[in-house]
Amino acid sequence: MNRNNYKYLLLAVALTAPLLLSAFDANQAKSNLLAHYYARELGVNQDQISILLIHVADIDSNLLQQHRISVEPRPGHFNLGHQTLWLVERRGSLINRRFPITLNVTAELVIPVAKRNIKRLELLTEQNIELQTVRLGHSYTRVIRDSNQLLNKMAVQALRAGKPIERNMVRIQPDVQLGDELQVVLQNQGLALQLPGIAKQEGQIGDEIKVQCPSARKEFKGTLSAGKQVLVSLRR
Repeated sequence: MNRNNYKYLLLAVALTAPLLLSAFDANQAKSNLLAHYYARELGVNQDQISILLIHVADIDSNLLQQHRISVEPRPGHFNLGHQTLWLVERRGSLINRRFPITLNVTAELVIPVAKRNIKRLELLTEQNIELQTVRLGHSYTRVIRDSNQLLNKMAVQALRAGKPIERNMVRIQPDVQLGDELQVVLQNQGLALQLPGIAKQEGQIGDEIKVQCPSARKEFKGTLSAGKQVLVSLRR
């Protein structure tokens, strides 16, 4: 390479370097803005948020430097993972322009997980769940993040140790299980007759459940009350 060509190459690098740096700074500013938004919404530190920009609209760097751009998510649809939202430029209280941006966002959150393998229908207690730091993406809205919401609930499937527990994996333990023996109280105009019965479905106190009375060879529907009684009104 002769000296003149070398000088031209240096000049080209010198001219394009500010443009590359400007683009990098703009993308970094967008990432920082988004990370700050998600950290604030989740109540965590910004370094717990990871942002991957997939498609980024062009935004004047001056707007970013002047902090005139803010994040606008879809109303009522806060989530992590792959998504598209808006960066907006405001003038006073009015939105001047929206810029679409597609990204993938994950966050390191402290959530309850199974401390060991948990069997189906096993109760969740302080002995078999623990808090761990887990990186969450799109499953954020499905995962239970409060240990108090898990205690004394029943696993509806086997839970693997160390795995986040989702809402559809647990439920409240029923006060009566299918096949439990009950007392059926038949009520009619102030009179009450008690018969032994068998639960045909599970339920909580206050629920209406079906119950079979073998002695009467009949099935009734009544309200489950304390003491494993089912109150059946015979009035029509």
